[in-house]
Amino acid sequence: MHYDANRDISESGFDLFAGFGFDVSMCLGYPTMRAYMRSYEGTGYYSASAWIQVITRREFAFVESVEPVAIVTTVDVQDMLEQLGVPFFALGFPSEIYDAPCNNLGSLGKLEWIADTFLVTVPGRINNNSISRIAGFRWGYCEYDLDGRRQVEIMPLVVTQIPEWAQHLPLLRSRFSQWKYRDDDIR
Repeated sequence: MHYDANRDISESGFDLFAGFGFDVSMCLGYPTMRAYMRSYEGTGYYSASAWIQVITRREFAFVESVEPVAIVTTVDVQDMLEQLGVPFFALGFPSEIYDAPCNNLGSLGKLEWIADTFLVTVPGRINNNSISRIAGFRWGYCEYDLDGRRQVEIMPLVVTQIPEWAQHLPLLRSRFSQWKYRDDDIR
């Protein structure tokens, strides 16, 4: 696992987007996260896995606000996969995930951007098309402007358990209803 502040636009890949209408240097200081299996003994179908990521945006009107004006929770998936009804951020044998959010504040006073990221099983005939949590973690950041400068505070990475997975099951079941989701670990 790699989780740190983005210190290099080229290393995070944002240099690919230079010239598409936003200043990629704004992405410095935001978190960059890569999770992968360092070593895994499984072979064949045992190595199939995927990542589901759920984003919760806690939106505040002002920097000093204590209560958010809105809390928006979405499944973080590419448009093409969402249209196909696939809830996965990433999929592989074994899967790894990379994400580096940047500059989501917009006209808000403050934004808490929280990602719940879950390593899950791949659904198929052999497991009755079910998705089971294998592991999970929470990460994110808070951003706001202070004295005309963007401030980014990276939240600590925290290993999560079944309750965090279960919290998001109603959203997953409503948005990606063709799959079955187990509310316990695969073990």
